[in-house]
Amino acid sequence: MDYIQVQISCSPEFREILIAELAGLQFESFEEFNSGFSGFIQEDCLDFEETKLLLEHYAGLCALSYSFQKIARENWNQKWESHYEPVLIDDQVLIRAPFHTAGGQYPFELEIIPKMSFGTGHHPTTTQMISLLLKHPPQGKTVIDAGSGTGILAIMAEKLGAKSVLAFDNDPWCIENGLENVKANHCAKTSMVLAGSLVQAETQPADVILANINKNILLAEMEFYGRNLTEGGQLFLSGFYTEDIPDMHAAAGKFGFSPVEKSEKDNWACLLYKKRS
Repeated sequence: MDYIQVQISCSPEFREILIAELAGLQFESFEEFNSGFSGFIQEDCLDFEETKLLLEHYAGLCALSYSFQKIARENWNQKWESHYEPVLIDDQVLIRAPFHTAGGQYPFELEIIPKMSFGTGHHPTTTQMISLLLKHPPQGKTVIDAGSGTGILAIMAEKLGAKSVLAFDNDPWCIENGLENVKANHCAKTSMVLAGSLVQAETQPADVILANINKNILLAEMEFYGRNLTEGGQLFLSGFYTEDIPDMHAAAGKFGFSPVEKSEKDNWACLLYKKRS
């Protein structure tokens, strides 16, 4: 499936709100740069007129320019391979592609096939989620990976001793890519399903939920995270900015969560909560 990239140059103070607005229009991922950012959406999910109307509205509020470009799936993959470098997290987890030489000297080595799916270990949100999992390993626990992308967090959870892992995503391409990665990493306890939410995934209550998505979706799903975690269960969240932490705390508190730990990197945040008894 082809993707559409909208490249936006705008004033820095409008970047975050524009990303949030586009996320609400089903844009899946964003790449920031000095003068603005790019947003990516599946071609058949793009409402061109609504997106253009939104951008024209903000063009009236700040200096803003934009352009649309179609990106073929195979071209995206070629771009990934040309720029993809191995990632080392906390001197414990090496994340590499099949075309990289195996390391062998680290406790954990994950092979992630770099395709359209989000979650190669390069983004600060993924890095922080893995670091937090290393500190709080799900040994013997049942895990749900919500919005799994490449499946990297599900794979990491199994490597850290999870009893079982159920991963889901709303993109068939992510499920295809995730299953490739699960197989490449010999993860027999991880299953993947196509679903847009915990409700659609028809999950059973788990001990741990991992959700590295974006602020809007996390806030919308918080009630279901509360329903689908066992008492004392852990909720790992990322995909939002440090300034969003108060909003996340407020929403989590309404549904029975207490904050346990947080980390910040490059203005991206990661939070760990515990479900109160």
